[in-house]
Parts: sequence; structure tokens; C-alpha cells
Amino acid sequence: MQTPSFFDFAMENQGGRKSRKFLEEMKAYIPYDSLERLLIEEGVYRPRQPGKAGRPPYPSRVLLGALFLQSWYGLSDPMTEELIHDRISFRQFLDIKADDDIPDETTICNFRNAIAEKMLFEKIFMIINGIMQEQGLILKEGSIVDATLIHSSEPKRKKDAQGKVITNQAADSDASYTSKRGQKYHGFKMHIASDKNGMIKAVDTTTAKDADIHSLDHLTKEEEAYIVADSAYMSKKNKQSFRQKGIVNGIIERRVRGQSRLRAKQQQHNRHFASVRAIVELPFAFIKRLMGYTQTRFIGLEKNDQYHYLLAAAYNIRRAPNLQRKLEMG
Repeated sequence: MQTPSFFDFAMENQGGRKSRKFLEEMKAYIPYDSLERLLIEEGVYRPRQPGKAGRPPYPSRVLLGALFLQSWYGLSDPMTEELIHDRISFRQFLDIKADDDIPDETTICNFRNAIAEKMLFEKIFMIINGIMQEQGLILKEGSIVDATLIHSSEPKRKKDAQGKVITNQAADSDASYTSKRGQKYHGFKMHIASDKNGMIKAVDTTTAKDADIHSLDHLTKEEEAYIVADSAYMSKKNKQSFRQKGIVNGIIERRVRGQSRLRAKQQQHNRHFASVRAIVELPFAFIKRLMGYTQTRFIGLEKNDQYHYLLAAAYNIRRAPNLQRKLEMG
């Protein structure tokens, strides 16, 4: 047994009471062993080899933990490195004992990019969700569907010295324009399906101009109980499909051509499902306001789609402790 150092004492007794408590709770819901096995199998991560010369790789727990810290606190790669150096609560969360054990911003960036290139954030999301379903934290029955716009930098055209029109390099060619309530938007849409507790069950990403209804099948492909969504998802095809599969149709009704007002039965239908539909707004509010995600952080549809899976996993983990306490209280 080694004698505890002063640094060990500081790590145990300092770091911000609220942040230490929050991050200590988060640890219990990240299946590090399962995620490490996935990354090793896919060739993204190589664990330390006994007897091998050179600097050993950073533990997968440190690298994965850094990505979740980024998601919860809305941090860039440089700020993540800086705050791990600065905050004892972050070091405690990552089980870091010395400055040499802190990954630099380039290592964090390369690790995240390697996972995204192999489209593994979706698998990470599914592993975490599978465990939460077994624990009763995510409900299999019932899906509430919605989408939110995520802004991306707009292309700004100007002329060079020869008079040729050029576009700024920061613009994302995969992003597109749409209008909502008379206002123009440029970027992507993050689509989700949640359960009735507001836990995210499925994710999809499209450009801003794509109709929401096109993501419904992807988000609800395993649903067998009920689907609730706003009127943007309403169609005759969906109604027929729901009836054939025995799925309760909770999509909000809207007036069709030649209809001056909704029938009484349609109005009753909308009132019944309106409060249920509002539940799906919770994840978006959480991700945008508390996790600070209001603008895309990467270029390209695929990279942003992968990042949305990471955000969804981080959101579910962040909500898990409070939800578990509610379940235990009955």
C-alpha cells in the first residue's frame, strides 16, 4: 500500500461539490468495458501492450470520458484539454492522477474522428440504450417523434482580385436552407424518437430542407405500440401502415384541401395526444440550453449525424440518475 500523497487528498476532497457529485453519478452509467471492446474489435483503439517500448496509449476511459465531458459542457477540443488541467472534478471523473496522463486536444480530436469515420457513435448509442432498456430507464413501447433545426455557417460569396466569385471555406456544402414561420434557416435537422419519459430511443440527421416525414420510418422501424408526432408526419400512407401493423396512430391531424375546419373527432384526437407530443421537446431543450448545442461543430452530414448520436447518448446518461430515483420512489 502506498502512502497517500497530498495530491490524492486534494483529489478526494476538492473540485466543486456540485460538479463532483454530478460527474460521480455519470460514471456509473457509462459502460466503459463494453465500449472499449467495441473500439478494439473495430480497430479504433489499441490497449497497452505489456513490455512494449514507448509511451503507452491513454486509457480508453480517459478518451471516452473526455468526449462525454465535451458533450455535457459544450466544449471545444482545446477547452476540453484546458479544463481537464484546471478542474479537479474533471480529473476525478477521468481517474487522472498527473498532468502527463491528460490527453492533448489533437489526441481527443483524432480519437473522435476515428470513431466517427467508422460510424461507431451509433453503435455506442445503441450499447448504452440497450443497457438502459434492461434497467427500465428507456421504454421499448411507444415513440414520440420530432425534429429541430441546427444552424450551420452560411456560405458568403465575394469576389477575389480577378473578379471571380468565391465562397467562404467554413460553409458546409451538405447543409441546406429552409424557412420556418417566415424566417430563413441554414443547416441540418436533428430528428429523434423518445419514449414517454423523454429518453431518446432513435436519432436521424438530414439537411434543413428535407421533409420531416422522410425520417419517420428510420426512427420508428422497431415500434409496435404507438407513434406520436406533429402534423408534419401525417399522411394516408402512414395511417394505413399503422393500421396494418396494429400501431396506435398518435400523429396530430391537420386540415386537408377542401376542409375548412377539423372534424370534432379530429379535434378530440389532437387534444388527447397534444400533451404526449410535448414530451419530445424536453430532449431538444436539454441539448440546446443545458448542453449548449445550437450550431453545428463539424462539416458534412455524416460527421454531424455521428455527433448527434454522441449527444443523444450523453443526454440519456445525464438524465438517467434522476429518472432512476423516480422509478425507485414509484
